Amino acid sequence: MVDIIESETGETQTTRQISVKVLCAIVTGVLLLMCGIGVRIFPMTAQIRLLLVLTLLSCIFTGFVYLFSGIGKRNAAVWPTVFFSALFVVWAVLGSKPPDTDALRQVYYKRLRAFVGTPYQVNGETDIGIDSAGLARAALWHAMVRQGAKEVNPQLLGRKLWSFWWRDIDAKDIAQDKYGYTRLIGSAEKLAGFDTNTIKVGDMAVADDKHVMIYYGDERWIEASPVDGKVVVRKAPAGSKRKWFNVPVKIMRWRIFDEYDS
Repeated sequence: MVDIIESETGETQTTRQISVKVLCAIVTGVLLLMCGIGVRIFPMTAQIRLLLVLTLLSCIFTGFVYLFSGIGKRNAAVWPTVFFSALFVVWAVLGSKPPDTDALRQVYYKRLRAFVGTPYQVNGETDIGIDSAGLARAALWHAMVRQGAKEVNPQLLGRKLWSFWWRDIDAKDIAQDKYGYTRLIGSAEKLAGFDTNTIKVGDMAVADDKHVMIYYGDERWIEASPVDGKVVVRKAPAGSKRKWFNVPVKIMRWRIFDEYDS
């Protein structure tokens, strides 16, 4: 509730500002609590993504409310202009530098490794539960965030990251290059006995457009396996009897790994 003191205009304005600040803080706190619960209980659905975006926007708005509440009337229009102008210039300059794709691929491998042992869950893509396409997707956007922050590179932290994170793609989408995120680099009748010298760590084998396996190096493949009930790393020798090692596969690569190569 806002107390209005008619004889002191300045005090009335300050009281209202404090109320807005408190309201923003409460809303942001509630959204953060909902996010904390939601991402631990539910798969990464469109509704959870929307909740995360709203929470981020609320945090940004609350931050600006607290930042500008202490600025005097004379500077109220100057400081925001200076801030956003400087941010635009820095963002434009940093955005001209191409990302280090070799480093990005290494971070991608590390993020895949971090998921080993994670329980299998249909449509999941968190450490609570994950499926085969979710493993490939989550590890990539995690890598983009980490490497983008390390390089302070807008090309990894900007529109490409957000559009990739927002769109949910499954194994079939990866195999068919939906949205232009992947490209076909080969195919095989089966992975059992496949010559891995022709591919790189992080390349994907999509079996029957239903299951994604990611090359892990040293003739090994990492997958969120419904049979094992978790993320596992396995070799695919010629005599392997594992189901997904013995069906036709498309060998796919994330386009971002080749996009900036000279």
